[in-house]
Amino acid sequence: MMPFFSESFSSGRSAMRLEAPGCYRSELFQELLSKYPEVLELYARHVEERPQAAAYQERCLRQIPVVARWLSQELVADGRLGLCALVSALMSRLLDELGIWNYIVAGGCVITFIPADIRPRYFYVFDMQAVEVPHAWVVAPPFWVIDLTLRQQRYPGDEGGRIPAAVLSRRAQPEAVVPEEVCAPALLHGLMLRGIPKERVLRQVFPEFWRFHRFFPARVVVLPSVRLKYIPARLLLPPWQAEWETMPLLNGKSFRQLRAQLEAYLEG
Repeated sequence: MMPFFSESFSSGRSAMRLEAPGCYRSELFQELLSKYPEVLELYARHVEERPQAAAYQERCLRQIPVVARWLSQELVADGRLGLCALVSALMSRLLDELGIWNYIVAGGCVITFIPADIRPRYFYVFDMQAVEVPHAWVVAPPFWVIDLTLRQQRYPGDEGGRIPAAVLSRRAQPEAVVPEEVCAPALLHGLMLRGIPKERVLRQVFPEFWRFHRFFPARVVVLPSVRLKYIPARLLLPPWQAEWETMPLLNGKSFRQLRAQLEAYLEG
């Protein structure tokens, strides 16, 4: 892994300081990322570990729930399901514009219902066929989970009604994972038939996930109707290219339109 300094990266010809949210869009950061994929993880760790002044934290506590509530309304108006990666990218970019440090996580999720009259629902990280993004959410300390799309997935019966419209948690506690939470049953069964002990499956078969999990552990959110276990598997970068910013993305609106409407909403 390339060396990490608390506030800067070095590319050999110059250094880049992490001075503002969204600095991953700079040419230097992209140059570093092309050589060292782990730079994105270091950016995320900087987001987590940077000191928070009282005024900044108070602004986050005030603005993040407002942005989440507003964007959730746009998502419901859109009506489509399964937009976790898109909505997380929009949330991340909007927070960047507000000067709030954040990053996007892709991974799995285990939904345990309270009371347990419905079987748990799993978004598996590993399945018989590759799953690109089982689920996605945003981390913006002091909020460890910002998930606006968990309800807007495909559920049988009345499961969706038991899931909150948005999840914002400052108290998501770290927790270890077991293979049953990240591997689909058929895949896990096949690996064990090959003689791989269950307790070694993650370390032996998925070493990159095992390494990543050491730095970005699973986090548990307990709500009145559900227990949610978010399991990070990798990080995502939101798009920022001009064509992405101007195309219809959510509820028929482009990022630029959404950003302008959010600014008016916050001012009003």
